[in-house]
Amino acid sequence: MKHEKPIIILVAVSALLFLIHQYFQMVIKLKIAFMDNYLDPAVLMPLLLYAVLWERRLILKNKNQVLSYTEIFGYFLLMVLIGEILLPLFSEKFTADYWDILAYAFGTLAYIIAKEVSR
Repeated sequence: MKHEKPIIILVAVSALLFLIHQYFQMVIKLKIAFMDNYLDPAVLMPLLLYAVLWERRLILKNKNQVLSYTEIFGYFLLMVLIGEILLPLFSEKFTADYWDILAYAFGTLAYIIAKEVSR
């Protein structure tokens, strides 16, 4: 937690991009195919990983808690499993798109880079 500024910036930018995209998509009805398809999975990972970290720090009362690479990879795999395999099996509202895996990987890599810069 020493120099966590890069992670905080990544999370803030991810949240802002998500909100702006939702506004354009839902309110203005502006369709940008690439953004509509891949922005949400990309920004999900930094938001999810930081939320897990925040929750662990709160429960464990350890402000220096960090996620290991194994845990980060596990959450990446969990999101791929849920988002690209399970949800499309249970609902026609969801479509398995294997390019989303690349978007999840991009967001995960961005989190890892911010984590490394924060060291």
